[in-house]
Amino acid sequence: MPENPNSECSIAASRFEATVLTIGDELSRGEIVDSNAAFLGAELTALGVYVRRRVGCNDQLADIISTLREAAETSSVVVVSGGVGPSRDDLTGDAVAAGMGVEPIFEAAHEARMRQRFTERNFAITPNNLRQVRIPSGAAALSNRTGAAPGFAVQIGNARCFFMPGVPREMRPMFTEQVVPRLKDVLPRTVTTRRVYRTLGLGESHVDHRLADLLTSTADLRHAESVAVTLHYRLAFPEVLVTMVASGASGAEVEADLAVLDVEARRRLGHALYGTGDDDLAVVVGRALSERGQTLATAESCTGGMIGQTITAVAGSSTYYLGGVIAYANEVKHGVLGVSEATLLDHGAVSEACVRELSEGVRRLTGATYGIAVSGIAGPGGGSPEKPVGTVWIAVAGPERTLCRLVTWPGDREQIRKIATAAALNLLHKLIFPERLLDVALRL
Repeated sequence: MPENPNSECSIAASRFEATVLTIGDELSRGEIVDSNAAFLGAELTALGVYVRRRVGCNDQLADIISTLREAAETSSVVVVSGGVGPSRDDLTGDAVAAGMGVEPIFEAAHEARMRQRFTERNFAITPNNLRQVRIPSGAAALSNRTGAAPGFAVQIGNARCFFMPGVPREMRPMFTEQVVPRLKDVLPRTVTTRRVYRTLGLGESHVDHRLADLLTSTADLRHAESVAVTLHYRLAFPEVLVTMVASGASGAEVEADLAVLDVEARRRLGHALYGTGDDDLAVVVGRALSERGQTLATAESCTGGMIGQTITAVAGSSTYYLGGVIAYANEVKHGVLGVSEATLLDHGAVSEACVRELSEGVRRLTGATYGIAVSGIAGPGGGSPEKPVGTVWIAVAGPERTLCRLVTWPGDREQIRKIATAAALNLLHKLIFPERLLDVALRL
């Protein structure tokens, strides 16, 4: 079995392996994002099924047949979306029927329901409408309560294959209500638990280096022969997310091994780790402020309100976010937030001195517990040899001290604004939790 370069497995136990296949020219052309593959991958993983491949193919009969044949030969479960509609390029049913050597038939229940709907709306049924209620002869129909086209299930070799519409609002309930129960009937009892570790300030290679032998060197894994654990890394710029997935027959054994690995993972990630689970940095910072009854205000130059927008995207942020000033012009920096003319003249707007005064000024202006300030050169123009594009100064003022950081990021304008926003919130988090300041290896 090929190894996944982004994961490690603690055991080589037998398991159900799946291929996720999404069909459609519009996916290959990039006209729409393949959200179906992401949904199906997550749901299958939660069921304890190992998704070994995610593939796509165009609306070509030969392509669909060959892709299905390969998927059925290499996986015990094949889950397919797309190509079951009424148009001439919806060929999934034809491909399966041809591959099985049978003819497509009209699925009686969905045909009757479609005819009733058309009659109620005074619509005429054209021959192509009937295409979408066809399934291969001998297939088991999967009910579609939100659309006209049924799905269907067939056995191809040793693989259980499930075919569903490509429209997400039809596919998702069909998978949950029709496919999942059928899978649960044949899957071994498996408990799958996922833990996500959110890091900031280390590159993906450095995170991987810190966790490289985590699954093979950690002592006290009492159930290494019955619990499979994998690690996965994902760059969610500028964060790196680490996902640990553990599966086994016993929930108690899974949790016991995860508890041991969790302690070691946290130790290795150190102060790059700012949170776990699905809560991003804005949520984590907001929760910390809310729990302490503290407040925040922002003074933004190069980010142009992105920090405020990120904060207010969190529900309940009105309890701790007082507001902000977009101080793009020096006249606003001086006239509204009190940056001295001498600072602007001697050091410039993009300087430690300027953001220090900005953060303290917006804190003083609003009465907030903390004040964030950002000033930089987002480009593409405006840089100089002394201050190239990507130079950003950040400051966070609190009741006892003000922290300042220089961030340099040679990216495009949007990347620079995003990393400045993340770095500003990260610096606030460090001021709230000063132990994170001890890790000098962090870039942010």
